[in-house]
Amino acid sequence: MSGPTQRALAAVVVMLVMVPVAEAQPRASDVSVGNDALVPLDPEVRSMEVVEDGAVVRAEPREGAARRGTIVLGTRAPVRRRVRGTGCPTGVWVELGDEAYVCESSLAPSRALPSGVAQPAMEGGWTLPFSYAFVGFDATRAYARPEDYAADDYLEAYGEGFGLALRGRTVRDGTGFVITRSGRYVPEDGLRFVRASEFVGVSLTDGAPLDAAWALRERVSVRSAARGGRELLRLRRLDRVRVLAEERGAWRIAVPVQVADASAPSEVIGYVGVRDLVRARVTARPAEVGAEERWLDVDTATQTLVAYEGDRPVYATLVSTGRPGRATETPLGVHRIWVKLATSDMDDLQREDVERNYRIEAVPWVQFFERSNGLHAAFWHDRYGTKHSHGCVNLSARDARALFDFTAPHLPPGWSAILPTAREQGSVVRVR
Repeated sequence: MSGPTQRALAAVVVMLVMVPVAEAQPRASDVSVGNDALVPLDPEVRSMEVVEDGAVVRAEPREGAARRGTIVLGTRAPVRRRVRGTGCPTGVWVELGDEAYVCESSLAPSRALPSGVAQPAMEGGWTLPFSYAFVGFDATRAYARPEDYAADDYLEAYGEGFGLALRGRTVRDGTGFVITRSGRYVPEDGLRFVRASEFVGVSLTDGAPLDAAWALRERVSVRSAARGGRELLRLRRLDRVRVLAEERGAWRIAVPVQVADASAPSEVIGYVGVRDLVRARVTARPAEVGAEERWLDVDTATQTLVAYEGDRPVYATLVSTGRPGRATETPLGVHRIWVKLATSDMDDLQREDVERNYRIEAVPWVQFFERSNGLHAAFWHDRYGTKHSHGCVNLSARDARALFDFTAPHLPPGWSAILPTAREQGSVVRVR
């Protein structure tokens, strides 16, 4: 999927700065505050609590300085000092860290220790930060209160296929309603609720070979010989195997199996045709990447992604990149992540050249690397391994979360968005 709403991006970045990060952001050494600008800080203050949701963090203590990110309501941020600056109603900014200043009007002093919840906030055991549902038919209506349903006094109407992020459910006079993240009440009859795919890539331990491969269709036969042989078992689509060798047009593979007897083999060794699997492969590090730097390689031919630390692969999985077409293909090249968002609303409502528009609320673990093309969780399908998106790199929820934590810049607890700086550049994403 590609194309966050203008509202979602405006909450994080005033405009897209299409220049290298190192030029767009000041260096830490350039952000200096003289002693005459310091404002006394109560020695009993141990943190600053965010009292304005989405409090903007800037690289310098002045309005108009480069944005660093946003912080959610209730986070207690660490505090270094208070400094005078321009553009803040109180005239005072609070320095939270390197190149991180928040207007004091968005904060309240606290004697409690710093504390923040990693965003998006997750319930224990959940795969996604919200429950999600898709609208089943056009003109599905949303209400400010359940009691407005009988009078049909609605606030807005949704189109078929629109995705809603939910935070609750209630029943009024026999009618069930879901409560959206924005507080709207929508009759649940006619909604299609999402069950996220449990697909996940493979993490490679130190020195482990990149030998992962996946079945791309149902009922792939694993046989006892490269040519012919008896059928040992059948793979389902997205089943992962280990490739041991290639012999006479077939992969020799190891398939993990669950057995009740501890003495029984934990793997079945067999053969499948080379066209029945897709395999992730090691590739050379781009010149733009440092020897120990973390980066991502997206291969549109095989629909695989491999995460690296320098030259060492550490994670591999399947993805869905953009469908063929000028407006939907994922842009090739070497890019750097220019913003990371805990969640982002996405749509293409501005487009008039498509038969049906889409809108999905609170897509999680979003990493934009080229304009509005990025990596993110795609919980509405499990077509990983095939081209299926509007231009973004679609990931399973579990993969999206793992890669969001892996790449730079790292999102501090309580922050809902972060932009890179010259000191912490965005990780490279190479699409080929």
